[in-house]
Amino acid sequence: MKPKKVAPLLVLAVIWGCYYVASQQTIKGFSEEGHMSQFPTGIIIRFITMILLGVIMWRRDELKLLLKVQGILPRLLMIGVLGFLLDITAFIGLSLSPAGSGTALLKTDIIFVNLISMMIYKTKFKKLDWLFSLVMLFGVFLVMGVDFTNFSIGNVGSIFFILSALFVSINAFVIKSVQLDKHNPAADNVIAFYNNFVTMIFFIAAAIIHNDFSLIGKLSGDWKLVIAALCAGLGQTGIYLVYYYDLRRFPVWIVKVFLLLMPIVSTLVSLVLFGEKMTINQVLGMFVVLAGAFGILILQKKKSEQGEDAMAGH
Repeated sequence: MKPKKVAPLLVLAVIWGCYYVASQQTIKGFSEEGHMSQFPTGIIIRFITMILLGVIMWRRDELKLLLKVQGILPRLLMIGVLGFLLDITAFIGLSLSPAGSGTALLKTDIIFVNLISMMIYKTKFKKLDWLFSLVMLFGVFLVMGVDFTNFSIGNVGSIFFILSALFVSINAFVIKSVQLDKHNPAADNVIAFYNNFVTMIFFIAAAIIHNDFSLIGKLSGDWKLVIAALCAGLGQTGIYLVYYYDLRRFPVWIVKVFLLLMPIVSTLVSLVLFGEKMTINQVLGMFVVLAGAFGILILQKKKSEQGEDAMAGH
């Protein structure tokens, strides 16, 4: 892969890592009184994102495309439903088991993506592809500070984290199918708008049922919370724009492998902005992730060169 091709993948990891920190700070708040739950946070982030996407689509004269969804509307709605499911299952998992092992389990989506790629697209993975992917996954575990002595996949919370990883993986393939639909391929911003809007509706319903819709009012008078929410909204918008750009141009598994760099970004941002200390294992994990990413890049470069040589031979 050339540096220009790798750049959007690296940018996505940076945006998503920063979004993770901003959304977590919005949920936790900056004081006991400023504490918010997942549902109102989801509403706020999705509302800000809806406004930003609406402005972008208006500037690009794309708003009219929201009505041109013949043949793909069911999948657009499905993308939104999966978007909510992957969020809510992760939230349930966090309420039942430690966050460290849970967020590490969310990164098992790379395994699901590889398996789906093999079944649907008949993608052939070499042993080195699997090896470097697993090396990066192990590095992610170290960065997230997982205690392997107490790590258990058998508890109920872990099941919800694995479900969330599965929903993330399935959603990526559904998004790509709408992007590449033979009869009515959808623009990336159209997919993002439907995804965001449907997810927001589900968050509103969940907040009402959970009786914490009123927590949105905590934004008033807490400028730190407002800034965190705005950063999360900007991050979510950036994720939609860059993630869909990458999915359109790269195999899903490659995009997911680069997203394994996300915990490194989150850890560094938390270190710089909030003074969270890093352990030796976390530093070691960063080097392990980068080593795995480097190995995958080398493999991809070789495959690309072999493909070019094969084309030249014909």
